[in-house]
This record gives sequence, structure tokens and C-alpha cells, in this order.
Amino acid sequence: MYINKTDQNFKEFVNLLQTRQFNFYNSCNSDFPVVSIISSFFNAHRYFEETYKSVINQTFQNLEWIIVDDCSTDPEAILLFKSLSYKTPKIKTFYHQCNQGVSAGRNTAISHASGKYLFFTDLDDILDPTYIEKCVLFLENHPDFSFVNSYSIGFHSQEYWWTHGFDKPSQFIQQNWVTGRLLYRKADFDQLGGFDTKLRFYEDWERWLRAITNYQKGWTIPEYLDCYRRTESGLLAISRNNVTEEQRVTELIQSRYQAFFRENRLPDLCLKRPSAFDANLRNFQIEVKNPLGRDSSGKHILCFFPWLEVGGADKFNLDLINLLGNRGYDITIATTFKSEHPWHQHFYSLTPDIFHLPNFLQDSHWLAFARYIIESRQIDIVFISNSYIAYYLLPFLRQEFPDVTFVDYVHTYDPGWCQCGYPRVSCQLSQFLDCQVVSSKWLSDFYKKLKPETESKLRVCYTNEDTKAWTPNQKKREALRSRLEISDDTVVLLFPARMVAQKRPTFLVDIVKELVSQSLPVSVITLGEGELLAEMQAKVVQLRLESVFHILPPTEPELMIDFYSVSDILLLPTEYEGISLTIYEAMSMQLPVVASNVGGQSELVTPETGFLITKGNGDADEVQAYLKVLVPLIQNSELREKIGFFARQRIADFFSLEAMGDRMEEIFAEAIKLRKITPPEEIDPAMAEEMLVLALEYFEKEELLGSLWREKCQIEQERDKLSHEKYQIEQERDKLSHEKYQIEQERDKLSHEKYQIEQERHELWWKKNAMETSKFWKLRKLWFKVKRRIRLTQEEP
Repeated sequence: MYINKTDQNFKEFVNLLQTRQFNFYNSCNSDFPVVSIISSFFNAHRYFEETYKSVINQTFQNLEWIIVDDCSTDPEAILLFKSLSYKTPKIKTFYHQCNQGVSAGRNTAISHASGKYLFFTDLDDILDPTYIEKCVLFLENHPDFSFVNSYSIGFHSQEYWWTHGFDKPSQFIQQNWVTGRLLYRKADFDQLGGFDTKLRFYEDWERWLRAITNYQKGWTIPEYLDCYRRTESGLLAISRNNVTEEQRVTELIQSRYQAFFRENRLPDLCLKRPSAFDANLRNFQIEVKNPLGRDSSGKHILCFFPWLEVGGADKFNLDLINLLGNRGYDITIATTFKSEHPWHQHFYSLTPDIFHLPNFLQDSHWLAFARYIIESRQIDIVFISNSYIAYYLLPFLRQEFPDVTFVDYVHTYDPGWCQCGYPRVSCQLSQFLDCQVVSSKWLSDFYKKLKPETESKLRVCYTNEDTKAWTPNQKKREALRSRLEISDDTVVLLFPARMVAQKRPTFLVDIVKELVSQSLPVSVITLGEGELLAEMQAKVVQLRLESVFHILPPTEPELMIDFYSVSDILLLPTEYEGISLTIYEAMSMQLPVVASNVGGQSELVTPETGFLITKGNGDADEVQAYLKVLVPLIQNSELREKIGFFARQRIADFFSLEAMGDRMEEIFAEAIKLRKITPPEEIDPAMAEEMLVLALEYFEKEELLGSLWREKCQIEQERDKLSHEKYQIEQERDKLSHEKYQIEQERDKLSHEKYQIEQERHELWWKKNAMETSKFWKLRKLWFKVKRRIRLTQEEP
């Protein structure tokens, strides 16, 4: 799983694994299991139930679980162990007559294993539901690797994120960089023998070193799929408490393999992508079978998404998954773009059955994965939303799974990519789709012009919003305004969008500049990142608008309510849209909308609920068009409140989230009917394969170019940042120089004053000296002396 690494998300993730109610258990027991889970049991009763639930509800069910009791002594543990074989036929139990240690327990279990793969786990840890399946799929598709694990989370008495793995084998001589939960190809494991029974701890480290020095390769999937319980009574804790013994065992293990690491330079491992031209896409199959025994409800959906990132399309996907899940659908998600998936946790809370394909499969094997997952989950509907490669899987899937319904959803067109973006791809492959869903009537008309034959399959479903969840909050408004130091009488303009050419962030700055020039009390909040962020920031600085702008990164969906609450107007002068989801949200939050009149936005925004501005060239005339509606809104709070009221009412009456769910279910039902009456489309397998090969190669080159572009933008941002820092340093230097000049001036002034005082003092001294040496002064002193004697005075001369 991908996680934003905060303490809160840490606890949420572990708690989710501990309390999750999803059930993938299939009671059918295979005579030829693919995976043998290996565990050694010694008084392991305390946390066993949590481990049991996480293992038995794995999405990969073609398994057996072999547990060996290493002569437990606790009565409760003994009683628990005796009951294990009754819990499920998947568990097989064996006994040791005397305690021999965890290595011997695992070796005994391995001797009874019949699976193609061995999966090692301790009996107090927790596994992500997809862990074993992802490991199996990785080894099935990477025959040159012998074992695989994932990123790990330490929890309980210690909490940490662990991202070290097998990709840096040269470092393993220093210490054990992985936890013990991993999948090992049994044939490769047997070649090198079992765990060293003479070692009471670090036995797994010794075994991984043995594998590495025999040129067996391992990989670490870059997802958090494993929770390692750290307790004070665990073997690791006990071993580290005995420093002398730990040092002895460490030196013993290192002595066995030090020479190899000294004499051999082991390079870091990476997954090299083979050319799709060299792959046998059409015929490659994932051999393992994993039927989950689902019901025949017709509610099993496989969703192909590009990523789980911040954006309107992703928010629609998230809302749809939530709606369908509440209506009894089983959801599986496959993503096809390389990404950090910052919204993964939001989707994960709705379904754990998520597969980020670039993390563990070569793209040439994605077709085989789609076949495998459709059979395993008994998929009824395949749903595509902005996943480019998924479209090119359609010819094969349509032919091989005639009972599966295929539906796509397109949000907008993109004039800067592939002629017009996803509408073009959808229309090209429309013969393999049962329904084509679009976000607006405007986009439906665009399809009909692009390919008139799509009309019978076209359906419109607006993205909609939940006014119950999106409600203005006065306390949040006051708190956030206080934090951002925005006064109550300031009108806040909100721009929650990516900093890309489509959203025109620099044009936004031009509009704000004119508002500020009219001395209007405005402040602007932007929420987004992208390649134009640095350019926008530089323009803000150049125009001296830093005090007006609050340029912030994108935020979590649940925190958006805070920013809508703090704002007064949504300002969205974009280049093109379908219908921006941001407008649905803003209208739900009673904000008047000022946006570009592009795409289908006039289907949502009416004159009573906001203002749509004809898109121009970003020139002075277009700026004035925005000012014409913004200035009255800024100056008239009653007008803002009136428009905001009608905006929220329009969402509640015509664009509720529940209505979106009803509409999508209606479309699914229509698509199933169309599929049943539509004759199957004949395909040329060779042509379909060639299309898929070209699409994969194009996709890979586009991702590479995208990566280079992002790197270029990052370098430019860093350059601009350094330039700005240089400018600030120069400004500070000039300021210090000026201060130094002022100090020197003050010093010279003080020196001059000091010189004058010394001159005056010298002059006074000279006068005093002249006076004291005069005859008159001597006579005066004598006169005062006589007067004191005759007691006429006490004065001194």
C-alpha cells in the first residue's frame, strides 16, 4: 500500500488491517496448492487471531498453511494449536517433541510443503490482503528472480516505515535489511537447503546471504504490504538485549560470506523493461489459477484507472467506488501509470483489492494479468476511466470473455494530446465497448461529430456532488482565516487546480493584478502543483503580489471543506474542461462561480448560480471580462450570498451524488442488455496484437518523455528557486551595505563630535592653566586664606 508517512496515517493503516471486514476466503481446498505458507509456532497464542485473519483472507486463496508446534509450554497456546486444523482445511499442523528453535520449525514445515512457492510469516504479524498474490504474480512473470517481498511497517512497541529491500544486495553483509515475510520459489529454496538450526536468531539473514552469494536474486515491491510486530518479548528484541551473543552471531554469519562480498562487486538490481516487440503478448498466460468462489450477483467490477492522484477525474472515481461499494459491488482496481498514488489510502479504505501494475509486472504482461484477474474475481463489468493501455486490451478481452460487459467513462477532451485525448481513443475502439459514458451533453455531441456510429452507445452521467458532505462551516472558516492571517473583510478567491497550461495559473495572476490595482480587498488561495508552479510564483513576486497570494500544495479531499469554507468566490479561468468537478464542489459549498465558458460547464452553471466567461486569448480584453463580473461580486456580499444559495440548491435538486450512482447502475444494466443482443465483434488477433505492441511502446516513450519533462521542470523550478534566493541574498547584501554605510556615517559623525569635545576640553584646560598661573589668581588664593583664618568665610578660592 502507498501511504503518506504521517503518524496519523500510520495508525489508520495498521488499524484498517486489524479491523477490515472484507472477506476473500474460499473454503475450497486445492490438492495442488500454489503457495505453502510456512510458520513455526511456540507459545504464539497472544496475537495469533490477527495474523490468522490477515492470512486466511488473502486475495490469493490457492494455498496451504503449514504450522509446526515447536513444543509450546503455555496451556492456552497448546489448546489453540490443537484447534487450528478445525478452523480451516487449508491449515496443516505438525509437532516437535522438544523445542528446537524457529529454524527447525520452518524446516519441518517446508519438508511437508507441496506448493510451488514458500511464503514465510511469523504468527504475530499482519499482511495486506493482496500481499501473497502480488508476490506470486511477480515471480510468475519474472522467472530470473527467486524470491520477493515488499516494503514493511514496524508497529506495536516500535513504529517505523521500512523501505530497504533486495535491490541493493551488496549491503546485506552489513546487516539484515528485510523482514522475514517473503515468497520464495520452492525449487530455488531447495537447491540451497533450509535454515541453519544452529542459529537461534538471525537465521533468516544467514539464509538470504546464502541465496545472494549463490546468485539468487530477490526483489522488493515498493508498497507497504507487511506489518511487522515489534514486541519486547520477540526474538529480535531478546537477541539485541544480549549484546555479547548478538555480536557473536553477527560475526559468525559475516565470517561465512565476507570473502565473497570482498571479492565480488554486486550491482544494484533494477527491473529492465523488455521491448513489447520481443514479447509474445497474445499467447503469454499466467499459469496459476486462483478462483475466489464469488457469488453470481453480477456485481463484480474491474476498474482500470491511470493512477490514484489528486484531480477531478480521480475524485469521480473515488465517489463512484464508494457508491458502488455501498450498493453491494465487489471492486478490483488496476492502475497503469507509474505514480506515487497520493490518494491511494482513500481508495484503499473502500477496497483493498488494488493492483498498481507498474510496481510488479512488465507492461507486456498486463494482458495476461487482465485475463487472470477476470477469471479469478469472476468479473462481470470492466470499467475504464482514463487508462490509455486498457483500451488496447479490449479486442482480446472482448473476444475471450464474451459474457463480460465493457464500459468506459470520459471526462473531457484534451486538444494537446492525441488530437483530442481520450474521446479519440474511445471512439477508435468503440466496437469493443458496450456503453460509452461521458460527463456532459456537450461531450456527447463532440463524440457524435468525431464518430457518428457511437450514438447508440453514448450515455451521459454527470459527476455530481454530495451536498450533505459538502456544507459550509463557519468555525473552519474562522480558524483557517486566522491561520492564514486573512481578515474578515477580505474577499477570498479560491483556485484549486493543477499548475498546468490547461488551468492557466499565470492568467489568474493577471486577473488578480488588475483587482489589486483597483484597491479591492482580495486574497487568493491556490491549491495545486505542476510544471507552471515556479513560473506562477515568479510572476507573483515580479508583480509584488506576495501579500495577496497564498500558494499552497494540493490537500486531502476531506480538508477541501476547510478551504471552500474560508473562500468567497471560486475563480477558474481554464483553457478547456468537460465540467470541472471543482465547480460541483464549490456550488455545494454555496460559492458563486466565475469560470471559463468551455466544455459542458453551461449545463451546470446558470446565470443564477455563477458567471461563465467566454474564453479568449488571455489578453487584456479577457481580463476585463472577468473584472466585469468579479468587481460587483467582491463589493457586494449580499449578491455573493444570493448566488451561493441558488448554486447549492441547484446541486441538491439536480446533481446529487446518489443520482449519479443511480445513473451509473442504470447504464450498467443497459450495457449488459446491449452486450447480450450485440453480435460478437470479429477481430484479427495479429492486428490486435500489433496495435497493443505499438500502444505499449508509445506509452513507454510518452512516460519517458513525461519523466524527462518533469525533471526539466524540476530543474527549472530549482533554478528559479536559486535565482530567487540569489535575488534575496543580493537584496539582503544591498540592505546590509546600506546599513553599513549608515553606521559608517554615524561613526564619522560621532568621531567628529568626539574631536570637537576634545578640542573644547583642551581649550578649557589651557584657559584654566593660564588662569591658575597668573599673579591675580595667586593674590586671590592668598586673600581667601586670610579670610578663612579670621573666620570670615569657608569658601575655597
